[in-house]
Amino acid sequence: MTDPSCALPLTRSSILSAREAIQPYVHRTPVLTSDTLNVITSAPQSPKSLVGTPWEGQTPAEPKINLFFKCENFQKIGAFKIRGASHALSRLKV
Repeated sequence: MTDPSCALPLTRSSILSAREAIQPYVHRTPVLTSDTLNVITSAPQSPKSLVGTPWEGQTPAEPKINLFFKCENFQKIGAFKIRGASHALSRLKV
């Protein structure tokens, strides 16, 4: 484990610096959504589904939910941790 006293402070400039350091090794991955999953998660409840709960007799919810997926598994090596690993390796003193 890394000694926290050696860690860079989390600032805008340290984030931009880390981004610049890993940019040659990481490609941008998309943020996707799914119409099907949005419809499923946004399905309104029926009054019958509230029977026996503290909300019985109230108007059921009609949520409008949009799910977003950051597809890090689309990295060329199929890894989720490539950004952090690349940054850590770039900071090693050789």
